Amino acid sequence: MKIKEYNAFINEQKDYFIQNLQANFNGSWEDPVWYGGTIGSGWLLSRSGRTHFTFSTIKKLKGLNNIPINSTFQEFIKALIILSYRKSNSRASPQKLNAEFLILKRWYSALYAEDLSNLHPCLLSTSILNKSFEILEENSSKINLPDHAGTYKRLQELINHYGFTEQSLEFSKSFKYINRQNRTPNSRKTKELIESVELDEDDLDKEKLISIRTFINIVSLISLCESVGEKIVLNLLLLLIVTGLRSTEAILLQTDCIIKKPILDPVTKEHLSLDGIKQYTLGIKYYGAKGAGHRIHWVEPLAANLVETIVNAVLELTKECRQHVSYLRSKQCRDFLPKTIDDIPTEYIEVDNLIDYCISIRDTNRGQSGRRDLLNKTLKGYKIFKEEWKDYRKKKYYLKNEINKYLIDRAKFNIDSPINHIFSYEGETVNIPYENLLFLHEYGSTTLSRSLINKAIILPLSNRIINSFLGANENISVFQKYHLLENEDEHSKLTSHIPRHNINTFLALSGISEHLQAVLMGRVDIKQNQYYQHLALKDRRVASSILDKYELASSHSWESSPAITPVESVKHDGLMHFSQDLDLENNLKMNLQSFDSKKEVANYIKQNPMSEYFDDIFQSFNELIEDETHEKDKLIERHAYLHPLPFGGCMREIAVHNCPKRLSCQSGSQCGNFALTGRKGELEALHTKHQSLLNQYNELKLSLASDESYSDMLNELAQNLGFLKELEEKALLRQKDLIPIQIFPYSENNIKLPTTLSELFAIEQKKLETEEN
Repeated sequence: MKIKEYNAFINEQKDYFIQNLQANFNGSWEDPVWYGGTIGSGWLLSRSGRTHFTFSTIKKLKGLNNIPINSTFQEFIKALIILSYRKSNSRASPQKLNAEFLILKRWYSALYAEDLSNLHPCLLSTSILNKSFEILEENSSKINLPDHAGTYKRLQELINHYGFTEQSLEFSKSFKYINRQNRTPNSRKTKELIESVELDEDDLDKEKLISIRTFINIVSLISLCESVGEKIVLNLLLLLIVTGLRSTEAILLQTDCIIKKPILDPVTKEHLSLDGIKQYTLGIKYYGAKGAGHRIHWVEPLAANLVETIVNAVLELTKECRQHVSYLRSKQCRDFLPKTIDDIPTEYIEVDNLIDYCISIRDTNRGQSGRRDLLNKTLKGYKIFKEEWKDYRKKKYYLKNEINKYLIDRAKFNIDSPINHIFSYEGETVNIPYENLLFLHEYGSTTLSRSLINKAIILPLSNRIINSFLGANENISVFQKYHLLENEDEHSKLTSHIPRHNINTFLALSGISEHLQAVLMGRVDIKQNQYYQHLALKDRRVASSILDKYELASSHSWESSPAITPVESVKHDGLMHFSQDLDLENNLKMNLQSFDSKKEVANYIKQNPMSEYFDDIFQSFNELIEDETHEKDKLIERHAYLHPLPFGGCMREIAVHNCPKRLSCQSGSQCGNFALTGRKGELEALHTKHQSLLNQYNELKLSLASDESYSDMLNELAQNLGFLKELEEKALLRQKDLIPIQIFPYSENNIKLPTTLSELFAIEQKKLETEEN
């Protein structure tokens, strides 16, 4: 074995660890476990996730037996992790290093299976790597295999550089490495890569985009969210949707993150005003992830007011949190009790005071007695100072020290810096006081399944909290709490990263340059744009399909036929519009205008509160209020005709007596017998007729403008157009009060509706491009 080369490799990494990493790292080289993520320190500290590097054993790895790892291989794993961190210019996250750490454990398991007397890293070979990958392949999703293969190759390249194995490692697989961020944008090549690992193309889009239904539900939450904690997380979600920031970037925003720069007139260089309002460019200062550095996200001008409103709303919502943290800092965190508790002169506290000042009970239906019992159960493990009967009940008192101990146990404070957020960034340690962070919350206020909210424990938001709130795991989500459904069977849900995918896809659809996309999204690796181009291609295909079918259906159903029948209209969009004031029979007959007799028409008119449709009848009806009921019925039945016309209906029995005005109502002339019916297709037919007459009027006005002999005719046409416009507005106003009901599901023969915001964006983008061309 090449022990000399191996020892040189180990010593180099160990020396680097001691000289450059040990100083601010809580672990040592000899420790069997290193901690990373939010529970880590120094170079393994990050702003999200919790990672355990347990070197001594292999446990709970899919496809592997639980076995101990010898000390030599433990040292080898540590050294390779250090080297990987160095090669990344000290920017590798604990999560990335942990992925490599798990692969190295698989290599040891494969080496262990060879039943060798000496399990030394120098004995690693290509066959060992291949065998370990075969086990990984059987126990991993196919979509992740290219990522794993890339990790294998990256680690073997590091080892081959030092040359301590008997032969160079030559792990290789036939499929290409296609992680989600580096897929080729060429659809043909993408297809070949997908087929090479036998994937379904839809499986590539594991991070789905925001659906239209979910977006509507998010907007509904603005008025539904009740507690302060819910409103804080909702505002963070709205900020992510508007800006496309990563959730880890938004979590670290500080109270002074907003930058406002005046927009200057390019000529006078004075501050530009629009309608008397000074104009500004709005930016957000943030810690860019993935090596992006300190950045400013310049907000799209139309969204600037919304972003500023969100930030101001969060500052107001977190005002009490900031005051409490400032108070704790003023007393140097001797304890974590709020000022209201400290102001109580005794060293003990009655349970009711805790409920008022320190611990809030979410369930308001319990009553004071029920809340008191719940808090007593929660404090069961802590000493009761005294009990006494007073005001017909037993009062319990706890020492302030015991309550402080409860708070520390519950929050698991970092004792060294309990009210500071400390993390590693760009090779440096960043220390942000909690009161400087924009997004803070009271412990338990954002977790909807918790009964208690600890008002004395203030913490920053985290990805875990946000995803739980949005339904990305098994916890009760905000959509479940307020019964907001995605479809008949499922509640809406999304993850904290989906809003960023949405904005990325919008940018790809808009066709802006690669570099500008990367700049707007705070991205260093320009190749990552290509994933969103793949999504954009799919959305463009959907948009083209929808627009083509819509144009075909429009030209076939609406424009080629002057009369849109109710059945044609229902077949066109699959909808009927129902009134809450009508029974089912009359709703159906209103939509289809399928009344069989005068009695049915009379029944419909009596049920229908649409006085704007039957003005004359209802005016006469009201004059008979004091008369007997049968007189009212006789009046309605006398006029109970609704002879169907291209739009509206005639209340004269014109099938027998003909129309004395030759249906001039269909050209805009007013008639006392004409009435709108509310049937399906009526609004569209009315709109088509109005547009047709308007075009004819404009043509005549241009050609006959100089001839005054036609002025009366043009004036009459203008009056008719005005009447048609009033009818159209009346029909539209009435339809807004009706409930659209889907009668049958859409099929390939019907217009497929867009389901995501990106598909809507793609449709509008295609319309703009068509107009420009």
